[in-house]
Amino acid sequence: MSDFNQSQSVAKAIHSALAANLGVQALLGDPARLYDHAPENPIYPYLSYGPMRSEDTGGDAHPVTTHSLTLHIWSRYSGRAEVMQCLSAVSEALEEGGLTLSSAHLISAHTVFSDSFRAPDGRTLHGLLRFNVTTEPI
Repeated sequence: MSDFNQSQSVAKAIHSALAANLGVQALLGDPARLYDHAPENPIYPYLSYGPMRSEDTGGDAHPVTTHSLTLHIWSRYSGRAEVMQCLSAVSEALEEGGLTLSSAHLISAHTVFSDSFRAPDGRTLHGLLRFNVTTEPI
């Protein structure tokens, strides 16, 4: 299976896991506000998908692919509490067995780091989560 097909499988699994998770729905709505491109006037908080990188990290005899996805949380709550709760809920939803891949074998899934900061508009808080998924062909 090509890395591209595995990448698609990972992206779909991440979206499905987040959309179905009750903790994520409690914070991002039901249906959860999960966007590739946010609408012009979004309802906050919401999550947007950032870049995804897939690279061969295996050896000659054992093909393995690591997929790194950046997830962005956007909040207009006055403090950091909401963005931190969202980061935690997203991380938990993805790490606690929430990923089901259709066309690859899941080796590992974990949060690499998270960060939060004020966006340039001075009003919006931006949470950033980098998530890695390692797969091998079935």
